[in-house]
Amino acid sequence: CRPVPRSRARGATAARRTATMGFGAGDIKEKFRTFDGDADRKLRKKLDKQGKFAESFKTPVKIEKINVDVMGRWVSERLEELLGFEDDVLSELVMNMLAQTRDARTGQDKRIDPQQLQVQLTGFLNKQAQPFVAELWLLLIDAQEAPHGIPRAFVERKKQELVARREQAD
Repeated sequence: CRPVPRSRARGATAARRTATMGFGAGDIKEKFRTFDGDADRKLRKKLDKQGKFAESFKTPVKIEKINVDVMGRWVSERLEELLGFEDDVLSELVMNMLAQTRDARTGQDKRIDPQQLQVQLTGFLNKQAQPFVAELWLLLIDAQEAPHGIPRAFVERKKQELVARREQAD
């Protein structure tokens, strides 16, 4: 039996000490489980079971057909209404999530997932995430079917504003 070199013996003792203090590899994996996406999957499953996802989420949206600038302004305004203050970071997060149409790892086209969007926004908007994403999704569906990629409700509202301005000018 050969004696163990001092450097290895010291390392083994330190590893045992670390393991008994609760910092072993297994403990770290348990503490940071959310990086695996388990927390998102559990929340998604829970929300799905409770029926918290809108029925309109089943309709796919192609972001290429949508006027993203118009939708970005709406997202910013709506989030400001919900939060009570302007949050550019959250607005950009929503728009970036909508714009990610390619999988970073595989490079393949992917579908925008409204359920995942709702789960991600729940941490910021709490109970307001569901109505916000449902409203956004309906607008996106309408926009992709419209000729210029702008939801019909926005076009009608703009027409009404222009008519009101003409009446005031006369």
